[in-house]
Amino acid sequence: MSQEQIDVLRTVFELWNADDYDAILEHLDPAVQLESPLSSLAGEPYRGHAGIMDWRRDLYEQFAEWRLTVDSFREVGNAVIAVGHIALRGRSSGVSFDQRTAWVADFGADHRMTRLRVFLE
Repeated sequence: MSQEQIDVLRTVFELWNADDYDAILEHLDPAVQLESPLSSLAGEPYRGHAGIMDWRRDLYEQFAEWRLTVDSFREVGNAVIAVGHIALRGRSSGVSFDQRTAWVADFGADHRMTRLRVFLE
């Protein structure tokens, strides 16, 4: 584990907030798996770069705004844990809320993310 993996995760969050999804994919293994509350509805994780783009589409169907803020990063074993919150605004309702969130990211030897799990408060 290295500072480089924390930097990768920080960069991915910054790119997400900048709506630069093509650049995000450069930091993800082609076989990346994403487990989030939305993936639990489908019963399986989002898989690969196409799955990440599907996740993004699913989020934007529900939310007009989606901004990530990380309060802390911590290395634990072979993972990086980030704790923070997501500021959201519902697309149909217009209701805004702030959701405490934790992210757990696993990395391959090339420092690209191989798995991301999203945990809501």
